Amino acid sequence: MKKFGTLFTCIFMALFIFLPPAFAKDKNELKIARWDDINTFDPGWLTSGDRELTIMRCIYNGLVKYKEGSWEVVPDLAESWEVSDDGKEVIFHLRKGVKFQKGYGEMTAEDVKFSFERIIAPDSTSSEKGNWGSLDGVEVVDQYTAKLIFKDRMVQLFTSTLPSNSGFIVSKKAAQEMGREKFSFNPIGTGPYELDQWEPKKHVKLKAFDGYWGTKPAIKRVKFIPIVEDATCEMALKTKEIDIGRVALINAAIYKKKSKLNLVVKPSLKHWWVGFTVNKAPFDNQKLREACRYAIDVDKILTAAFFDIAPRANTILPPGLLGHWKDAPVYKVDLKKAKQLLKEGGKPDGFKANLYIWPDEQVKVTAEVIKADLAKIGVDIDIQIKETGAFNKATTSGEPDMYLSYFNTTIDPSYAFSWFVSGEEWNLSKWSNKKYDALITKGMVETVSAKRAQIYINAQKEMDKDAFAIWLTHGIRIVAAQKNLNLGKLYPDGRLAPWDISFK
Repeated sequence: MKKFGTLFTCIFMALFIFLPPAFAKDKNELKIARWDDINTFDPGWLTSGDRELTIMRCIYNGLVKYKEGSWEVVPDLAESWEVSDDGKEVIFHLRKGVKFQKGYGEMTAEDVKFSFERIIAPDSTSSEKGNWGSLDGVEVVDQYTAKLIFKDRMVQLFTSTLPSNSGFIVSKKAAQEMGREKFSFNPIGTGPYELDQWEPKKHVKLKAFDGYWGTKPAIKRVKFIPIVEDATCEMALKTKEIDIGRVALINAAIYKKKSKLNLVVKPSLKHWWVGFTVNKAPFDNQKLREACRYAIDVDKILTAAFFDIAPRANTILPPGLLGHWKDAPVYKVDLKKAKQLLKEGGKPDGFKANLYIWPDEQVKVTAEVIKADLAKIGVDIDIQIKETGAFNKATTSGEPDMYLSYFNTTIDPSYAFSWFVSGEEWNLSKWSNKKYDALITKGMVETVSAKRAQIYINAQKEMDKDAFAIWLTHGIRIVAAQKNLNLGKLYPDGRLAPWDISFK
């Protein structure tokens, strides 16, 4: 029966891949699959880059942006700016006549002040506070001039903070009128698209904003559809229910060579890891964490769950980023050493622990490998699958013993490291290392690249020493699109710019 099922799957895939295209007729609506539904439209409270960032980029603008197709930072809502010699003041000169969506008036320096200060306010619950580092406040010089004032220089201001979601400008009037909770699902920005409709777990519909100040998008409507399973997404591509989606890693090579789809493979700016919650038993015991690190076979995970397509990561930063630790230790399986560490940690016969994951086939496979590997040293793992929202709530509150996770990052190293400082909500392991915290603070103000790189290498050494994470991979991003689409300029990490996409 198992052989028959495998044969059936192969036949089905072959038929799928070689079926002739039957393109959707409506060229006024672009349908894009996402792996899950959004939690918010508020850029200051983003919960997942994969779920929300592309949608937010359609709705909002920042003072600056990454130029489509690159990481070059170019003007957006700001036409120009001046930076003081000490880097503690940055004056932005805004575009005039930029309108907010849904009749909320002209964008001014008051909106800039409000957008940033709401994030750094003492009572703010925004997870983006750390990305604003030493921002002291924003001064409204005049209607179209805003001055950002810092306690110290922010090296990552233009490379990470401003071009990303925490730098997006929201309507002060709308946010204050609605309150933050209501605004989270009724966003008002200045971008090329505005929200038309959101039906939870069904779709997010955007429509072109008639009052948009920039070049109007070629496609008037964009529909984002949450599709969790890769196989379901592939079927939706086959039946032309969607224009852009993804394919399972196991099928990527076949699609690349023979499919009627346009397949683009890009390196990802992510870090996948197995994490330990270190402020409670059993993993407040470092010896037990180290034992697990020597028992879990990362290479086996990359074969079983990532099909040897995504390269191994031995540290948090991918190659090519400032501060990448190329000499990071590579931990290979050593069961003898793992058992010795268990003995040193007072658990010679092993122990029980839970592992929290979210419902995703790739993640489930990874969890099963971890469970099997740890069983070899007497560690009994209970895999608990949580829906995305429940998973985020549980991990941010420190509920699990172990968890699987991945975070997206930016081209500036400070972003990746900011989530692991003491007390940060998204520091899922509840790890605290004062030396690390001091290094991250220092890295945010160091302007000499070589010195800054060494600071982040030293920070990675602290992470490695405390063994709160087992790094897996930086991943890849696969974009699968119908061939009647011009995908425009994808960002280097494979993210879409829907306003730049057109039908042929």
